Amino acid sequence: MEVSNIISETNDARTFELKPLDGWKPEYQAGQFVTLVFNTRHGEKRRSYSISSSPLLNEPLAITIKKIDNGEFSRLLVYHTKPGDILYSSGIGGFFLLPKDTNAVKQYFFLAAGSGITPCYGMIKTILAKSNSMVVLIYSNRTEADTIFYNQLQRLNAVYPERLIIHYLFSNLLDVYRSRLGNWLLHEFLNKYLQDEHHAKFYVCGPFDYMHMVGLGLAARIPAENIHKENFSSLPRLFIPRPPDTDEHKVTIHFSGQEFIIPVQYPATILAAAKAKGIQLPFSCEAGRCGSCATTCTKGKIWMAYNEVLTNDEVEAGRALICQSFPVGGDVIIEF
Repeated sequence: MEVSNIISETNDARTFELKPLDGWKPEYQAGQFVTLVFNTRHGEKRRSYSISSSPLLNEPLAITIKKIDNGEFSRLLVYHTKPGDILYSSGIGGFFLLPKDTNAVKQYFFLAAGSGITPCYGMIKTILAKSNSMVVLIYSNRTEADTIFYNQLQRLNAVYPERLIIHYLFSNLLDVYRSRLGNWLLHEFLNKYLQDEHHAKFYVCGPFDYMHMVGLGLAARIPAENIHKENFSSLPRLFIPRPPDTDEHKVTIHFSGQEFIIPVQYPATILAAAKAKGIQLPFSCEAGRCGSCATTCTKGKIWMAYNEVLTNDEVEAGRALICQSFPVGGDVIIEF
């Protein structure tokens, strides 16, 4: 993809408009992410970045990236990338999605902190333009100057004053009602705006501690199937639990019109075994957090060490994350 335009959002955040090359015509939904591939002296590395554009509004494909302290690639992208540069991607993925019929949900809540606004922004634009639903955004940052899309959100609020409610929380303010989101303030917002907990959708994105706090707060009164989370931590898992079966089994992989048959045995996951054989499969975080490597097990049984993406219903239907998966009880077949 060619970087066609760069928009400075804050001192340390940029939006990159991307022009797909080589005949690639990507299809995506608001809330998904692009996985970028970097070739380093230590081998190939991948990072996923949220899409901030809305395809239903005919906007150019765009990702928004905030510089992370000591970030291996975010600093390179934010401070050194320029229009005309070429980026490489393994594709688009993600399960942080709106319902197919946005009008079917009358109320959407977005809880975002920092760059967690990125996938939410595309979804908010889509809801406002393509439905009659109400949107409530609770958005946490250090200061107004650090707030990505602040001006754009203000303009949206002016266009949709009856359907878009925004509360900005700035941690530099000495005001408990306007500084940090905690469990008490979260429930104050719910008491004020929530119309029906069974017919509202919640989308949460931000740092781990923020998402953990919000998740616990929402779980007390919101059905689990109505809460959606997005997590892009690239930290590896420090411990791999032992599956109930550590014997070697054959895994048949159907991907992109090809079939691969490989042996897999703990502690190597299906993804690790495929990479060792030089098989190129979709992946990004390798920690069970992003969903890039999601597949469907059509025969046999798969055991997952970690899963922060798939719902219980999806797992029961055979969906699995191969970066955390091991065949148990015999050979398996998976399809992408």
